[in-house]
Amino acid sequence: MRMLVKSLTSTLLPDIDTPPPPAPTVYTTAIATEADLTSCLAGITQICRSLGFNQHPETLYDEKAISATYHADHRVRGVALAVNCNAARRTVSLAVSGLDAEEALTCFRELERALFGDC
Repeated sequence: MRMLVKSLTSTLLPDIDTPPPPAPTVYTTAIATEADLTSCLAGITQICRSLGFNQHPETLYDEKAISATYHADHRVRGVALAVNCNAARRTVSLAVSGLDAEEALTCFRELERALFGDC
């Protein structure tokens, strides 16, 4: 029994000498849109795919199909993307996340540039 408790304790309590794993970084933005849900998703999907976000794509619709969220992983970089199109609120929100902050920022800036140009 003592060995079992010791074994469980070692798996539940963090090792003080081991640094914690890196925390993910998330970059976000939101824009106003007049596009309907279908047009919003089609445009976002096309832009994201052209920037390399084409691994494990998934689109989740709310129960009334008024909004949807598109998720995808980047094909090369260790980052993921989430885009929410909300026709009722007339907004599009974007998030790029990853464990490497600079890599996530690079992808986020590429996405911003594709959507908004060089402002």
